[in-house]
Amino acid sequence: MAMRVTNSALYRQYTTSVNDVHSQLNKSMNKISSGKAYESAAENPLAYYSGQRMDTDYRDVLSKKTLLTDIDKRLNQQEMGVRSLQSTLATGQDNAASRISYILNSTNNETSTTVGTIRDDLIQKQQSMVNNLNSKYESFYVFGGNDLTTTPFSISYDSDTNDMVLTYTHKFSGDDKATEFKFKMVEDGGEYCFKLQPPAAGGTGKEDEQHLLLAMSEQGRVDIGYGSIHDTKTLIDTYNGGLNVLTGITSDAIRTGNYKLADIEKAMTNSALGLTGQGVITMNKYMTYLDNDRTIDATPDATGGAISIDKAEFQEKLGKISSEIQITSDKLGNIYSNIGNKTNQLETTLSRLEDEKLALETQYADKLGADPYDSIVEMFAHQRSYYASLQVSSNIMRMSLFDFMG
Repeated sequence: MAMRVTNSALYRQYTTSVNDVHSQLNKSMNKISSGKAYESAAENPLAYYSGQRMDTDYRDVLSKKTLLTDIDKRLNQQEMGVRSLQSTLATGQDNAASRISYILNSTNNETSTTVGTIRDDLIQKQQSMVNNLNSKYESFYVFGGNDLTTTPFSISYDSDTNDMVLTYTHKFSGDDKATEFKFKMVEDGGEYCFKLQPPAAGGTGKEDEQHLLLAMSEQGRVDIGYGSIHDTKTLIDTYNGGLNVLTGITSDAIRTGNYKLADIEKAMTNSALGLTGQGVITMNKYMTYLDNDRTIDATPDATGGAISIDKAEFQEKLGKISSEIQITSDKLGNIYSNIGNKTNQLETTLSRLEDEKLALETQYADKLGADPYDSIVEMFAHQRSYYASLQVSSNIMRMSLFDFMG
């Protein structure tokens, strides 16, 4: 009996064989590129599903690392901002405290020009402080509380009226327009102090005590592996609002309900910007006295006090400011330390997550990882088989239309 084998039958068998060899080659190449020993559960069910669990854990670790790294950098920016604020006020070279001490010396405050030079320097230092409070990490303002997109602070002076206004701008969740809280430096009972201005026409209507306290109570607590999500107070607060930094009043303290507008105004008055602002106004009034041939003009100015003050009052006011500066500097130091403690907690957690990441990579390689040397040898073996299969095709093509085998 004779069996006829056609070219088409050979081609079908050949194609099936070549496709199988090519599939094995692709599989071995994927093994090298992915590092995985198994592509499907059928090859090794226990190892495969164990690897799936490790994949999930690994992605979770990477996600946490990304989030906490971002928070860590944001806190570092806050830390540097507070440190710069303290340095400009009292701890750095040529700080505001030293400039005030210099001009307090009787031999240094005899001319309007000298006093004016120190006044201008204080104004520049105030702007530097405002810049620190407007610090950004990437595109976010780090002292904006829950509002990360609005520039928090600005400060303005009217050289003719001694009018000084510190503006805190904050956009509450759900609002289309930002609210501007304006603190104006006025004279009350012979003392300069910040007073929150009432809502103005064209504003949001939220420029009041209630919303000011609301802005200062905002928090951004994050679970970084410490505390319990069932008790948010045990979680780290990653927000440090600019008003909280200036006043030294934490968001937790505001949430107790024990603080009122008068407390905030007093704390703002004794803040780094408030104290330097008092110094600027005091120097302006003393310069007017010197420029008017040492004659006191008791006419009220924009702050509510006399246009000019004599040397005795000048030194008395600056002396009080100088004493208060050290207290404020110490408060800023405490804020700086608190942020540093949060940063240390984050870095400890990041270190632990890195250890977990390395441990998972090791476990994954042990259970599911393909031996790179074996994989390469396997790939070359399949590659040679594939090339040999391709060479067979040339012999098949030379066969006649029909071949017979006995």
